[in-house]
Amino acid sequence: MEFTTIKIAGADALRVLDEHRARYPATRQYPFLIGDAEDLEMLEEYTEDEAVDPAEVLRASLDVDPVAWIAERRASIEEDSDGWDDAEIVGEWPDGEVGDMEIGLHKDVVTGAIKPAVYLGLATVDEPWQLPAILNYGNWNDCPPPEVHAAFHRDWLRRYGAEIVGMSNDVVQCLVKNPPRERDAAMELAWEQYRYCSDIVEQGCGSIANLAATLLDSPCWYFWWD
Repeated sequence: MEFTTIKIAGADALRVLDEHRARYPATRQYPFLIGDAEDLEMLEEYTEDEAVDPAEVLRASLDVDPVAWIAERRASIEEDSDGWDDAEIVGEWPDGEVGDMEIGLHKDVVTGAIKPAVYLGLATVDEPWQLPAILNYGNWNDCPPPEVHAAFHRDWLRRYGAEIVGMSNDVVQCLVKNPPRERDAAMELAWEQYRYCSDIVEQGCGSIANLAATLLDSPCWYFWWD
């Protein structure tokens, strides 16, 4: 296993996460919330493939250009979906305020109740974007392979100060230091995130405009793959 875990009370999860994040420059043990025992078990399954070398995944990620990857993905969707029109999913900017995003892997996704116990992962990485490589995360259903995750999060760390702070079996969450401050920038980012993780729109907020509204000035990002 490429990471260790600590079992903590769900009510203490965010505090403990913050404490370990503050220690990271000294410990080099990067913390991330995982969720409950079931989430941990499923996450551990990704790392069981001994043929996958995290160093190789990281090297492969350096050859992934997110812009080119998005273009290829869009072309593939247009080819597979006869008559696809981006306008169908753009939508209108929502009236009023939208709900704030928050780190929530310590909570029940349906009820919002704090779970009695959750796990904090600790991984030896130089940068948060390297976590998908360490965990061999993705490459199932519509979830991109590990090197693509790493490439996108490397780019978003550089541009937005976005750091992965939560990874469960099907969810990635980030804290963001420099989110987009204007609508046009938020819309541009929303298109990127939609190509990277279409479920957050198609099975979530419903439109690019709605997603952009949640990204505007938001300190938290959320990704989920069905």
